[in-house]
Order: sequence, then C-alpha cells, then structure tokens
Amino acid sequence: MTQSFDLPGAAARQLADYDARQPGRMFGEGVQLDISDAYQLQAAVAKLRVQRGEHIIGYKVGCTSPTIRTQLGITHSVCGRLFDSEHHATGVTLACDRFDHLAIEGELAVELSRSPQQTDFADDNASRTIPACVGRVFPVIELHNHVLRGTTKTASELIANNAIHAGFCAGPGRHTEKPPAEADLALRISIDDRPVESCGGWPLIETINESLRWLHQQLQHRGEQLQAGQIILTGSLPPLIPITSAATVRVDSDCCGSVEARFTD
Repeated sequence: MTQSFDLPGAAARQLADYDARQPGRMFGEGVQLDISDAYQLQAAVAKLRVQRGEHIIGYKVGCTSPTIRTQLGITHSVCGRLFDSEHHATGVTLACDRFDHLAIEGELAVELSRSPQQTDFADDNASRTIPACVGRVFPVIELHNHVLRGTTKTASELIANNAIHAGFCAGPGRHTEKPPAEADLALRISIDDRPVESCGGWPLIETINESLRWLHQQLQHRGEQLQAGQIILTGSLPPLIPITSAATVRVDSDCCGSVEARFTD
C-alpha cells in the first residue's frame, strides 16, 4: 500500500458508498491502485462487514470467460467475497433500486464438502470431472452493481469493489455422487419466459475446475484455505445482462435444476 493511501479511511468510505448504493465513488475522483492494494482494500471492507455482524460464506470467481473479459476490459480472473446477508433463495423478490445499474449473470456454483487439495486437480481428465472436494452443484443468478467509475476500466477498481458482486440467488441444485453426462450440461437464461442466453457442454465443468484451482492457489498465496461448507460462484460463460426494469429472471440447468428471481421497479 502506498504511503499516501489511507487504507482504514478508504475502507470506511468504500463501505459507506456501497451501503448508499453508490459503490466505488473514489475511483471517479481519480484514485488508482495496483492489484495488491485493491485486494487489501477489498479485505479491509470485508473485515468491517464482519465486525458489524455479516458473515463470509465463500467466494466468487469472476472474469473467467473471454466474453466477460471483453465486456469488462479485464484480461485475467478476479475474486471477491460472498456474504450471508446477500444470499437469497430461489423465488426471491428484489427491488431494482437496491442496486446501482443492476446486471445479472447465470452460472453454476458449488458447495465444498472439504478443503480442496492440489490432488483434486492433478488428474489428466480432471477438467471434465467435478472435483472430489465438491459436495453440491447448483445454479445461481449472480447480482452485480455494473458500474466502473474510472476513466478507464481496470482490474484494480473491479477488485476493490468486491468484483462488483452484490449478492446471489441460489437454487437447491444436486449432490455430486453421480457425475453429469455431457448431454446434461446445458444452462439457459430467460427473462420473462423469453430465452436470452445459453451455454453448454464441457466448458461448464471446465469452468468449475479451473475456477476452483485458481482460487485455491490464490488463497494459498495469502495464507488462507477454502473450507468445507463454503460456496464458490465459479464464473459465467454468457455475458453480464442488464436488468433495467421489472422482470422475472430464470436460470435452468439440465443437470442441476433451476433458480428464479423477480425484480421490481
């Protein structure tokens, strides 16, 4: 952290702006950080949230696909923290004005049955097998404050804003005793019963594997470890989809069920 950067002050402001649904205003005022500083700021904000009673329940991995990287102008994966206060069950109704430029992603998430080990990713065929550390796979609608205020898009601003994560809606999913067949690997996103995006095939399983591998390694570098029971959002293949008015969003997965959320004006 540069000597001129007040980490506690920046964290307090970041949280206040987030609570006011105006996240990351400091970046519109010319603040620039490197990647390490951005992750330190994200962690400092998370500490403040825990101190006021929220609980970290896992992580999200973002910018995993070429589509999202192009959309956000970022060239590598990033991660953010998930909080219990922003975990919603399928069927939830949320007001659009809870967010700043609400956008959603449809993707698969996992719940860990144990801490990952490097051996979970070592097999030559591991990219097409759900890792043994995963106990459940389920579809989610990830919620975002889709706003970056800097004059140019940077990974540092994205990271400092907790990877623009603003919550997620989750379906029950399925446990992973029986691996899905390739024919079952499909994910469809619809808005008001109108299909808008879809993806399928082995890239869905490969995304789970690569995101978990990457996150496991990143946290190890920080001296941290993923734990049993944590939820990991593994990243979206389709693009971020803006939600600008009242709508019902549904994500269907052939292998893992569905999740639905209603957004009101």
